[in-house]
This record gives sequence, C-alpha cells and structure tokens, in this order.
Amino acid sequence: MRRRLLIRLLARVLTRGLVLTALLLATPVHAAAPFKDATRPIKAVVIGGSISMYYRGNYGDFLQHGCKNLEVVNRAKVGAGGPALVKQLRKAVLGDRKLMAQVKGKHPWLLFQGGLNSVFSPEMTSENLAKMFKLAKSSDFQTFALTLTPWGDASDKRFVGFEGVFYVRATKHINQFLLGKLTPDQALGARAKGRPHEWMKGEVPDRAVDVFHSGLRDGGATLLPAAPLERRFSHSRYRKRVKQQAQLVAEARAVPRNFLKKSYRDFDHIHPNSSGHRLLAVAVCAKAPASWGCDCARIKRSVFKGHVMDPK
Repeated sequence: MRRRLLIRLLARVLTRGLVLTALLLATPVHAAAPFKDATRPIKAVVIGGSISMYYRGNYGDFLQHGCKNLEVVNRAKVGAGGPALVKQLRKAVLGDRKLMAQVKGKHPWLLFQGGLNSVFSPEMTSENLAKMFKLAKSSDFQTFALTLTPWGDASDKRFVGFEGVFYVRATKHINQFLLGKLTPDQALGARAKGRPHEWMKGEVPDRAVDVFHSGLRDGGATLLPAAPLERRFSHSRYRKRVKQQAQLVAEARAVPRNFLKKSYRDFDHIHPNSSGHRLLAVAVCAKAPASWGCDCARIKRSVFKGHVMDPK
C-alpha cells in the first residue's frame, strides 16, 4: 500500500513538473503562424533562444504593439545555441515557404537575441552567429541584433569565485561581436584561421543595440570581499596568470554587478520578465528605422495583461 501511494505521489509531482515546464516555455498560439496583417507593411521574424521565445510578453510583442507598421512572427527555439540558431533560421524561417512567399521583395527584418546557450564557447558562438546573419542577409533580410542580457546569480555554480569572471567575459565577448566592435581575428580566435581578416558582407548585423549595459543590469550590487578570492586564486582556472591577479580579483569582486536585477527576473536569473522585455523593446525602438512607425513612449507605458496593451 505504501509503495503504491509513493508511486502515485511521484507521478503527481512529475506531472505537475512537466505541466509547469510547458507553461514556462510555451510560445503564444500566434507565434508560429505566418504574417496575417496586410495593413502592416514591415515584417520581422524573431530568432533566438528561450528569452526570445518568452511567453508572457516578449520584446517582439511589445515592438509590434508600439510600432504601427511592424508585424512580428516569432520563430525562436528553447535551448538553441550557436549551431542550432543557424539550423533554426534555415528550418523555421527560410524553409517556411508560406512565410517566405509573404515577405518576398519586402526586405523583411530578422530580430535576433540569443547565444546564451553556447556562451561557454564565445568564439564558436560568434562564428555561428556570423553565419546566421550572412545567411539571412543573402535571403534579403535586414538584421537587427540585441546583445545578450545580464544574467547570473550567486546560487549558480558558474558564478562562484573566478568562474564568474569567465562567464562575464564570455558574455561580453559575444556582445562586442554583435555590436561590431571586434575584428574576425578578435571575435573568432583560432576559428579565424584561413578566412579574411575583415567581415564579409552580412556577417555582422545591420543594426545592434546594447541591452547588457542597460537598466536590466544590477550595476550597483555590492562588491564581493577580496580576501576569500585572493585565497582561491591559486586554485582557479586563472592560477597561472599571476601577473594579472590583482585585475582578476577586481573582476571577480564585481561579478554580481553583471547580474540581471531581481525586479526584472521571471522564474530564474536568466529570463527577464515582461517588464524586462518591455525595456528591451524600448531599447530597440530607440534605434528602429522610421519606417517601422514606432511610438517609443507607447511601448514604455504598455503592459502585459494576457497580451501587450495600453494601460487602462
């Protein structure tokens, strides 16, 4: 009897866990549909990972609400890192004949925010993002990139001690590539061997916005104490860089200042909530072309109540 009860309880917990996961990761019903509004001449497709796929008012939803000429279709995919983002573009966008027929000759936009799923290899991620942008450009898309957002928490082992320095640096490396501030040799490292030393047409986005250094980041967080980090240095991944110890300790102390603010977190320290996505949309709006017909003030005051809407 006790065994049966235990099995039933375990099944109930697993079922609830699966339901919760599905709710957290589910896309809106309209997200996978082709464009529907003929009155909006500017078309955009969102590509990225789970942040771009956020189900409770993502930056694409806020942009569509505040930009009268813009219609957005979301084709992001949970868990997609560098290589998977290229595949997702091929399969879910360029391979969608109905969607491509709708945007033919209209110079649509690719809205991109992603790469965190492969942040552990910033050179590989940058290489694949360059491939993705070039592929989109060769298919008549204009490209608009948002950098990686702030992320991290002291409870995450990736941010304990000097590991945090590695992940903050990796995040900033990808962001520097997206913002067009690195040469191929700098962005790709050994992966740049045998290729031109300048970016080829389309490999960097046409427009980019820095959302890492934004209101999302907890820039005023308390610095970590120096003494414990100094003691750990000889056991860290940077232990051979003795001459850089002071700089590395300073970076490790400041790691919490690169975290996503708690007020903008949803279910973890990686995914911004709807208020965070509204902030992303406002940042994009500030650099959006006039043809989108954006009202940045409207986006800034909009709210998510089942859908993005003006406040009542």
